[in-house]
Amino acid sequence: MAEGITFDRSLYLPDAVEAAAAAYAGHAQLSVTHTADAVVVVISEVVEHDPQVLANAFCNHVLHETIARRRQAALEEVA
Repeated sequence: MAEGITFDRSLYLPDAVEAAAAAYAGHAQLSVTHTADAVVVVISEVVEHDPQVLANAFCNHVLHETIARRRQAALEEVA
């Protein structure tokens, strides 16, 4: 698997993508590229996992990180 996964900045936070990439660094090589409107991640050299399963889990982690960070920001605004 060497094609990129694109995370649109209107939906996903760039720092959430970076956090997920750091969390998965022990499972594969992740190359993160920032563009004006997206963050693109290329997953390669997957270790001991099915590449598609790892990619799906990574995407779920990015979504989780985005939700958690947006929730925290909303709570801080209220406080």
